[in-house]
Amino acid sequence: QMGKNLGYENYIPVGYLEQGRTDYGEKEVASFREQVRTFLVPLCQKLYDAQAKRLGIDHVMWYDEKMVFPDGNAEPAGDDEFMVKTAQKMYHEISPETGEFIDMMLENEAFDVDSRRNKWGGGYCTEFVKYRQPFILANFDGTAGDVDVVTHEAGHALNAWLIADNRFALELDCGGMETAETHSMSMEFFAWPYMEKFFGDGAAAYRYMHALDAFSFIPYGTAVDEFQHIIYAHPDMTPAERSAAWLGLEKKYRPHISVEGIPYLEKGTRWQYQMHIYESPFYYIDYCLAQTAAFNFLLASLDDYEGAFSKYMRFSRQGGERLWTELLAEAGFVSPFTPGALG
Repeated sequence: QMGKNLGYENYIPVGYLEQGRTDYGEKEVASFREQVRTFLVPLCQKLYDAQAKRLGIDHVMWYDEKMVFPDGNAEPAGDDEFMVKTAQKMYHEISPETGEFIDMMLENEAFDVDSRRNKWGGGYCTEFVKYRQPFILANFDGTAGDVDVVTHEAGHALNAWLIADNRFALELDCGGMETAETHSMSMEFFAWPYMEKFFGDGAAAYRYMHALDAFSFIPYGTAVDEFQHIIYAHPDMTPAERSAAWLGLEKKYRPHISVEGIPYLEKGTRWQYQMHIYESPFYYIDYCLAQTAAFNFLLASLDDYEGAFSKYMRFSRQGGERLWTELLAEAGFVSPFTPGALG
């Protein structure tokens, strides 16, 4: 109804405008989704076939997905204090600037990562603009996800710190959400050379888990995006029709995961889990786009770590001064909207 009130056929154009997108639209996103279906889905199938073989099962079920290795997934080699101290050492080794950043965060007690009763779940980064102060909240639980917090959320926090005095940032912030998520997801990969500090002998296993999770997320996020286009273009669909649409997208983008024998999910209700569909329509594809950029930074870092990190810092400190596609081009990367970019 909001879309119709503004003169559009449906809500979709409004959703894109609310995301602040000016360098790409529905056509480009549809092209990206088709590339994901063509190039990434078959590769995910091979990766999950290999996982099933490792686990000694015929097919990866929904509840098997996160069990990457039969002897257990990699876990950090210490407690919460160990995690924070190790992260501090890592950022000092990455660069003098990131060392200054992490010292500032710890000195100002800008990490709240201990789990406690009634604490808000999940993890996120916010900032107190008046004080030029980023802040990270999370709930450490002793799993590899704790490392993701001190890399992913720290990528957001580092960007907030870098653009705190950028005269454009007050109005343009850090750019679009695909730009913001590139900051965080790329930092996860720039931490790869330091994973022995966190996992010891399990570092290689973590890197594999991390890459698999990041890679396989793209088809899932793409399914969420296409689902949003379907339901917001057809607001009169019944609940059953929406669930049927989701089941079709599961087969299209995630044939490597089975929900057979799980009655609730067999009905096509898995999409209800993704609150972005309700709270931030058309945001979710930003994660997928950013993940492709993060993989570009990873590949570049494997050839020339310092050079790639220098490009990353320039990418981050420009805030919203330039469009995401322009930032990619400056870093020497091909836009994922370009035909064949994911091939």
